[in-house]
Amino acid sequence: MKAGASAPGFSEFTRAVARSPRTALAELEARLRRARAPILAGLRPGLSAAEVARQFAEAHLEPGADLRALYAWHDGAAGGGPPAELMATARFLSLQEAMETRRFELGTAAENEFLPDVPAVDIFDPRWFPILDDPVGRVYVVEELGAGRVMIVDRMQVGAHEVLGESFVAFVDSLAHDGIDFKPPPPSADVAVLVARLESKNDRERVRAGQELTRKRPAAAFEPLVAMLESSDPSARQTAALILGLLGDRRAIPILIRCIARWSTRDSMGRSDATSAWAGLRDVSKEDVLTHLERALAEGDTALRLDAITSIVFSRDARAAVALQAAAMSDADPAVRAAAEQALRAVGEPL
Repeated sequence: MKAGASAPGFSEFTRAVARSPRTALAELEARLRRARAPILAGLRPGLSAAEVARQFAEAHLEPGADLRALYAWHDGAAGGGPPAELMATARFLSLQEAMETRRFELGTAAENEFLPDVPAVDIFDPRWFPILDDPVGRVYVVEELGAGRVMIVDRMQVGAHEVLGESFVAFVDSLAHDGIDFKPPPPSADVAVLVARLESKNDRERVRAGQELTRKRPAAAFEPLVAMLESSDPSARQTAALILGLLGDRRAIPILIRCIARWSTRDSMGRSDATSAWAGLRDVSKEDVLTHLERALAEGDTALRLDAITSIVFSRDARAAVALQAAAMSDADPAVRAAAEQALRAVGEPL
C-alpha cells in the first residue's frame, strides 16, 4: 500500500475522529470566507482557554476537546437570520447562551417527565450540550459534552433525534463540505396542504407543519402563506407571518408592513399578531425593519406610506424621526403629512 493511502474500510467517521477539531474548524472558516457566507458578519471572537474553562467549571461540567475548540474558534454569532446561522435556520449559540439553553431544557424536561414511560433523561439528557437552535424551538446538541454525536433534539418528538454527524468533527466537516450549499429535501406534502395544516386542530400536526415550512422554506409557500394571514386562527396568522419572512422574498415587505399597521391598531391580540409580522419583516433580508419602513414611507403609494407610519408608531423607535419629519413637511398627500406629524409626537420627537 502506498504511503498515505487509506486502508480498506477506513470510514469517513474514522477519518474525522483522527483529525483535530481545530483543524476541522479552520477548514470550515476557510470555506466560509471563500463563499463570503453571511455568518461572517455575525461571528463573535473566540474566547480564551481560561474563559472557556471558567464558564464550564461554574456549571460543574467537564467539556471534551471538541467543545473547548469550538468556543475558542468563535463564541457563537450575534443577531438573527443568516448572519447568525451556521447552517440553514440554525443559530450558532454563544457559550453563555448555550449554558442558558441547557438549563432551560433540563428544567423543562424535569417538569414534563412522565414516569416510568418518559423519564426526564429521554427528553433532555444532562450529557447533551446545545450548540445551535432554530426558530421552531429545536436544539442541536453534541452528546457526551462534545465527545459524541451531533443531533437535533425536538421536544415534540421525544426520542426521535435526527443525527447530523457521528462525531463533532464529522459534523463540522459536513458543514465545510455541504453546509453552505445546503438544500433541504422537498416538502413531505403539497406546500398548500402544509400551510393549511397551520390551522389544524391537531396540535402535533400543526406544529410539525410549522417546523417543516420553517426548515425547508419552499418558495411555493408564498401565496398560501399570504392567504393564511387572513385566518381567523391567531396561531395560524402569526406562524404564517413568521414563515413568510423566512422565505426571503421581498414581495413580503409591503404585505408585512400592512399587517403590522392593521393588526397593531385592532386589539390586544392584534398587537401580538403585529409582533409576529414585525419578526417576519426582520427576517426578509439583511436590512433591519426600520430601513424597510423608512423606504416604504419615502417610496410607497399613499396606503403603504400610511401603513409605514402606523408601523413606526407601533415600534416607538425615535430613530425614525428624520424620516417622519421629512414626510410631515413635504409629503404630497395631506393625510400622510398629518399622520407623520402625529407619529412624531408618539415617538417623542415633536415637529
